Amino acid sequence: MKFIVSLLFVLITSTCQAQSDYKIEITLKNYPYETLLIGYEYGNQKYPKDTLTLNDKGQFVFEGHDTLKNGLYFIVLAPKNEFLEFIIDYNDHHFSIEADAQNVLSTLTYKNSSSNILFKSYEAFLQRKQLQMAQIIKKKQSLPDTPENQEKIEAELKNFDTEIDSFLTGFINQHKGTFPAVIVQSLRPIKLPKFSGATEEFLAQSIDYQRIHFWDNIDFSDERLLYTNFFDEKVTYYMNEFIPQHPDTISQEMDVLLKKMELNKPMYQYYLVAWLNKYAHTVTKGLDAVYVHLVKNYFAKGKVTMITNDQLASILRDVELLEPVLIGKKAPNITLYKEDGSAMAIYDTDKPYTLLFFWGPDCGHCQKAAPYLVEFSNEYKDQVEVITICNEIGAEKVKKCWQAAADHGYQNMTNLADPRYTSKFKTAYYVKMTPTIYILNKDKTIIAKNILPQELSKTMLDILSSR
Repeated sequence: MKFIVSLLFVLITSTCQAQSDYKIEITLKNYPYETLLIGYEYGNQKYPKDTLTLNDKGQFVFEGHDTLKNGLYFIVLAPKNEFLEFIIDYNDHHFSIEADAQNVLSTLTYKNSSSNILFKSYEAFLQRKQLQMAQIIKKKQSLPDTPENQEKIEAELKNFDTEIDSFLTGFINQHKGTFPAVIVQSLRPIKLPKFSGATEEFLAQSIDYQRIHFWDNIDFSDERLLYTNFFDEKVTYYMNEFIPQHPDTISQEMDVLLKKMELNKPMYQYYLVAWLNKYAHTVTKGLDAVYVHLVKNYFAKGKVTMITNDQLASILRDVELLEPVLIGKKAPNITLYKEDGSAMAIYDTDKPYTLLFFWGPDCGHCQKAAPYLVEFSNEYKDQVEVITICNEIGAEKVKKCWQAAADHGYQNMTNLADPRYTSKFKTAYYVKMTPTIYILNKDKTIIAKNILPQELSKTMLDILSSR
């Protein structure tokens, strides 16, 4: 699935365009270097845009007649690779930046850039409030802990919160439509109502309220959000912290978010590809079903535009092979062969559980896994039929399987191979690497897969405990 990563590059190069004709003049006093790197935010990454050279006026000039996307950009200051961010916004791409490299934050100024000047005023307000909060905390620590003093501090904190809330509301309303206002609104915390009940009930209500209202301050139609360093963090945090990590739940929530993004083509395309890339390579048990969901419901239906026919055909073929061996599916009943040549089908076992261990005699990871497999087999010998399936093909090559199985201590397991490859076991069980492990229940339904060898015993214990 390496080509999936390349889709992100296609999206980056095709969407990083909006404003044509830009010129940003950068003057850095006490900066001894003659080159300066400019980059931009996109999704969850930072990307270089240009390397500037100091001109004879002592300026670094970021200019061009090509197109430039609205969003957050940054200057990388050598030698510590410190980042200085600035905004590119609608009709705001001809301006200058000045600062002293020895003290950037306190000397930073913008000229002819309403967006950057506006955002700098917001940052200045936050800095003043941080100092005020520090003073309140210091005052609280210095006062005797009496009910009267507690009441005074609580009143100050309440007034402090009211001032911030009032400022944010005014800033957003007064500068509606500007990128600074969009940023401030997007980062604005959700107000929680007062909840009642015991601590556990209170926390449950709070979490549920935050989940329901998490996106209240986000305008999914605004393309600029994709070109920030915070929007993808919000998406990731929401999906990881508020959504149960079950494939069906994750898939359903992705559908909800993609519906919100549908009219924002760059954002919609980005998350389709980013999520596909994430779940195509997931090592978390069961979450490959999310990858299948995305392909069947979006890629297969032509909803991803930045993809070639060959890439799409490869993805669809991959899902066609993966879907039959997702957790919850009936395991393919293939027939393989023991060392004496006798045939055995996967379903020819009577124990409550079956473990399939696909391996190779020359596989280093398989050799490291061997002690864990032997320990597991001995521990659960009465409950689990352990079947090793060697990946060698050809009568001569398969001989190595039997010797390696003996060397690894697999004598008490059922060791199988398929010299003529009539079972197509690699295709049937989506064996892309070794070792690959599946656990089946008595009905031969797949109940676990992609298990780390060192976690075999714990996984089995969890399975038995959940019965």
